[in-house]
Amino acid sequence: AEKNSGEADGGADGKAYKWEQTSKYGESEIIVRFPLKTPVTKKDVKVTFKAKALLVVVAGEELLSGATFGTVSVDDSTWCLVEKGSELQLLLGLALDEKWTSLLAA
Repeated sequence: AEKNSGEADGGADGKAYKWEQTSKYGESEIIVRFPLKTPVTKKDVKVTFKAKALLVVVAGEELLSGATFGTVSVDDSTWCLVEKGSELQLLLGLALDEKWTSLLAA
């Protein structure tokens, strides 16, 4: 995969996120960052990882939902809150070390 091409903007309707793919040792991962207007706790966050889809809901608001560009390794994916709950970060382990041109399928 093309390595470390930098962060890209995504999202619409005020639900912005940034994402970046990194690749090393033949394995790729994608980091997705959601800046949150109001800090939240882990109880407010629901993330569903599927092999070909992603759903992110924070405080009852759907921030991202759809089919992913490629296949996600669900067991290698996780999420966390940083910056005192003002940013949600997702780490997507990828099933294949291939370049994603977008986070979601067209």
